[in-house]
Amino acid sequence: MKKLFIPILLVFFFVATSCNRNKSISNDVDVETYFINDSILYNNEYEEGYSRYTMNVDLPVTENDTLRQNIIQWMLSSETDDYAAYFKADEKRFFDEEGHEPGSVFEGHYTLMEQTDLYVTYISDGYVYTGGAHPMPWYYGVSFSKVDGNMIGYEIFEDPDQLVELISENIRQQYFDYFNTEEEEYIFEPDDFFPLPTNQPWIESDSIVFCYGPFEIAPYAAGMPSCKIAISDLQPYFSEIGKSLFNN
Repeated sequence: MKKLFIPILLVFFFVATSCNRNKSISNDVDVETYFINDSILYNNEYEEGYSRYTMNVDLPVTENDTLRQNIIQWMLSSETDDYAAYFKADEKRFFDEEGHEPGSVFEGHYTLMEQTDLYVTYISDGYVYTGGAHPMPWYYGVSFSKVDGNMIGYEIFEDPDQLVELISENIRQQYFDYFNTEEEEYIFEPDDFFPLPTNQPWIESDSIVFCYGPFEIAPYAAGMPSCKIAISDLQPYFSEIGKSLFNN
């Protein structure tokens, strides 16, 4: 029995090691928060006050290194993944070039919104104010495929231009008609279809979101018009990439 014990133990060891090596990499994304909030006291001939820079970031934590790198590079740039140095440099740029007047503000957020086995969606939002009548806001989302780690955008559609009429109708129904039936007061070309949003579309639950930036199709008072279109309604427009992603 003693002679058999060692070979059996070795077999168990090699089987366990093999199983561990073949274990698939997890695509789950957790977050580690990075927060920066600094201010500088400025004054001019009219007033004295603080200029403020704030950034709050949900850094991705995942075993899928390709996915993590692509999310980080979207937040920063393709030249670096040193987030601390990047945001400190951006803070310095703001104070030196834009926020050198009392009351100037830069506030930004990168927030993990949702994820499934197939994708993860982040939201970027914030605003910058450097004087004048109002701040300049931004709001948009970005989805990343967990299949290959790449950013998901208009390539999920065979011909994005075919979406123009559909998006225009949904924008009117979900946005302008909700606020004011006199929609010609809220859009630049009330009788025409809107162009595709400059922002790439992103995924939220069972829908795709299309969002325009300030001044893109309407004045500042209209904000950032957006609409959600159900994935089921978009099936006829999907490319092979889209069909693969949504299991069509």
